Amino acid sequence: EGFFTNGLTLGAKKCSVIRDSLYVDGDCTMDIRTKSQGGEPTYNVAVGRAGRVLVFVMGKEGVHGGGLNKKAYSMAKYLRDSGF
Repeated sequence: EGFFTNGLTLGAKKCSVIRDSLYVDGDCTMDIRTKSQGGEPTYNVAVGRAGRVLVFVMGKEGVHGGGLNKKAYSMAKYLRDSGF
């Protein structure tokens, strides 16, 4: 719950957690959005979890987070199935 209220910092960028299913069996993803600092654009970020690996997919400006989530999920699933 701390992520939802306080957010997190990813690579020196403040971020808001949109959806956290990182430890939900069958999903293993988290959707994040960067916060605007000084008028810069915001970006969607999806995180997928494999056994020992986290997969980060960051979209360009205007890219919808749903597509990023699918890519992070499929790559994390591939890595889990490969033993990572």
